[in-house]
Amino acid sequence: MLFLYFLIASAIFAIAVFFIRSRMLNVSIGFIYGISHILLSIYAYQHINSVDSVYFKFDSLSVLLNGLLSLILIPVLFHTRYYLNRHVPDRKMKGRFLSLMIVLSTAISGVYFSDNFLIIWVCLEITTIAVTFLIFHERYTDALEAAWKYLFISSFGITIAFLGILFLSVQSSSGLEASLSFSYLQSVATHLDPVFLKIAFLLLVTGYSIKLNLFPLYAATIDAKTAAPFPVNAIASTALINGGFVAVIRIYSVITKTGAASWAQHVLMIVGVLSLLIVSFQLFRVKRFKRMLAFSSMEHMALIAIALSLGKAGYYAALLHLVLHTLAKTGMFLNFGEIRACFQSGWIKDTGNYMKINGFSALIYLAGLLTITAIPPSGMFMSEFLLFKALLYTGNYFLFAAILILLTIIIYVLFKLSMQLLYGQAPDSFNPEKAIINRYEPVSQLVLFGLVFYLAYFPPALFTGLMNAALQILN
Repeated sequence: MLFLYFLIASAIFAIAVFFIRSRMLNVSIGFIYGISHILLSIYAYQHINSVDSVYFKFDSLSVLLNGLLSLILIPVLFHTRYYLNRHVPDRKMKGRFLSLMIVLSTAISGVYFSDNFLIIWVCLEITTIAVTFLIFHERYTDALEAAWKYLFISSFGITIAFLGILFLSVQSSSGLEASLSFSYLQSVATHLDPVFLKIAFLLLVTGYSIKLNLFPLYAATIDAKTAAPFPVNAIASTALINGGFVAVIRIYSVITKTGAASWAQHVLMIVGVLSLLIVSFQLFRVKRFKRMLAFSSMEHMALIAIALSLGKAGYYAALLHLVLHTLAKTGMFLNFGEIRACFQSGWIKDTGNYMKINGFSALIYLAGLLTITAIPPSGMFMSEFLLFKALLYTGNYFLFAAILILLTIIIYVLFKLSMQLLYGQAPDSFNPEKAIINRYEPVSQLVLFGLVFYLAYFPPALFTGLMNAALQILN
């Protein structure tokens, strides 16, 4: 029942900071919430594979991803303070922002621990509402447009996913909870109608693609991340994407136990390849850093979908890439917060000569760029290496070459855009006196990028044990 108590406590925290205008209260509750989230992850790890209530269960995958969320919440909440002090002068709005961040993080944890497809759906819908209000937090025109587009398309996607859940529910003659329980459906997978499972899988993948930042409903997500504040993106482009991954992997683990497994893998392969193609073309039109990083997230989720489509040969690569991407992209969005504070803009054309203006932050940005592009010794090189190894092992030679070409194009564009920031000429509009530079602010990103390297090349036993146990859901 601990997770239910955590939900109640989180609701109280969110309500308190929403209505009470107190800087000390905001700081205290933010700290207490972060600590309570860490304690929840520790408790869940100590009770792996135990049922916490009717609807929630602590399995290895949920424990791994919730622990990851607890880890990135520390720097995200810390940098949220910088964001609010610099861009949100109204104390009332500061409280509302923190309240929505608590709601978002708690709903994502609900997705991870849910043992019921309907509860996953409900929690993802809560994230939609929270993200919508967070996008529009600064109250400017582009943010309003991005917010209502995200709300509309995300609600449309959630509706499609609900249809998929309905197809799942008709496969059981028992009660509603039993028919939608992930554990139950796994146990009776061989007795389910493959046609119904195929329809449900296709609907769920399509509906949740907006959470996964993948084809076909990716566009609204990209626009949302272009407009959202950077602390929101640090969660939405990592932990929320992981929530979409969990939602899809639950149904995927059911369908892999039937004769429709090969068909489901082909669906994931098509989604992944099309998403990668879209990124390779759309990046040439990018003019904002947050949009560039949003498409980078789409690239990495495409690689994860492709890895899953390869079956057992690609499962470890997919999960490892998901973990490393979470840490790396959190660091990149936090670093963007420093870039915006320095140049007072998020447009690429408004930046330049960053290596000289703020050398330490620029070096950290370069380290992050090498990390997300998987250039050795980046830790993400290891997960992509395992992906390419799986492609060759399964005989997908043409796909191997195609993905290699697409990734080369993507890396080229990312570096081209980044070189303007690092070494290009600073714009005439740049005013050094207005630039906000904190020499210690990039330390959190250095730690995150270091963790990517460490987990890839020197993974501790606790991490590898959780990884291997999580993969048992698929195997």
